[in-house]
Amino acid sequence: MVRQFIFIIGILLLVSGCTISDKFKADEVYNQLKDDQAKIILHIKGSNFYKEESIFHGHLEIVEKSFTINYFDQFDSNVMIHFGADKWYEEKPIKAPIRMFNSYTSTVMFGKIKDKAKRRGEGYLMSQGLLTFKSLNKDKIVIEVVGKAKKYPNVGETDPAFEVEGIIVCKKPKIAFLDVNEANTLY
Repeated sequence: MVRQFIFIIGILLLVSGCTISDKFKADEVYNQLKDDQAKIILHIKGSNFYKEESIFHGHLEIVEKSFTINYFDQFDSNVMIHFGADKWYEEKPIKAPIRMFNSYTSTVMFGKIKDKAKRRGEGYLMSQGLLTFKSLNKDKIVIEVVGKAKKYPNVGETDPAFEVEGIIVCKKPKIAFLDVNEANTLY
């Protein structure tokens, strides 16, 4: 009985120490990327939102009062992240709350084309959650994403929200630093 108890406690400790980055194998993902490529793995309703072969590129900007990512893959899927605050980068690791501001703006928005000929897509605005920057430097960016999202255009207060978790991994991204000291933001 004591052995079983110790075994169960050991398993619980092992599982509780597992991060989102571990779960989605951020290091393996990073090693498969080329310079200036990103992989975005977001699970919503239990499935991967983007295609397995999706590789993202785009614009990453760090400013004194804000952080912005606008990335697209080869299938015209996209992810937009924008948040800001005074000295948002001071506490490490950086943790940015996800907020929805109105029916068309959120800290995190993501979408994909479902039917190019009919110009139809599927998009989500995250309504709550947290971005955790496991690393933010010129070689590697790893961002954990956890929260809830609403399917556009049904983003009202009473519309359903779906669980989202995943990672964003960037290898040697091009970063535009505007009016901010790089050394203060990177780690």
